[in-house]
Amino acid sequence: MKDLNKILEAISFAADRHRNQTRKGISKIPYINHPIRVAKILTDVGENEMELLIAAILHDVIEDTTKSQEEIKALSNVILSKFGEEVLFTVLEVSDNKSLPVEERKRLQVIHTPDLSERAKKLKIADKISNIEDIRKDPPENWEQKRKLAYLDWAKQVAEGAIGLNKKLDQYFDQVYNETYSYLKSVN
Repeated sequence: MKDLNKILEAISFAADRHRNQTRKGISKIPYINHPIRVAKILTDVGENEMELLIAAILHDVIEDTTKSQEEIKALSNVILSKFGEEVLFTVLEVSDNKSLPVEERKRLQVIHTPDLSERAKKLKIADKISNIEDIRKDPPENWEQKRKLAYLDWAKQVAEGAIGLNKKLDQYFDQVYNETYSYLKSVN
């Protein structure tokens, strides 16, 4: 019951942080659906470590709900006190530095993913699975075919730096990638 309470507390915390955000897709679904989906992907492939699941739920709160170093520090302290050092460390590992240009952030993800903790690597793959599924089911507004395919190729490069820890997760990524790639090629 304690674990369930922590999961629910993380969902509530993330929902509050993401309350005014929607996904980039045409349907503008509430953003909180994404981190919940990432945690669900992890449980679907047999991952049940509490710190990993909580980090999955919180994985975008620093990156997407703060605007300054002061806000990052304050939010980090809240996460540390509510969810612990391991969760905070994982969230920080998978958070991009939003002060950098998008292309640089993407390049750094490819470079740094192989050096992440096992927990962060699993989270990276699940995050990319969720994003790729969204490209197929509810594509971002104004994304041309070329941009969608470029995202898939980049996500695959990131995932390649994280594979080898959970065979089911790796297979799930490959399945979603291949299905989405084939789908996008067929509608081109």
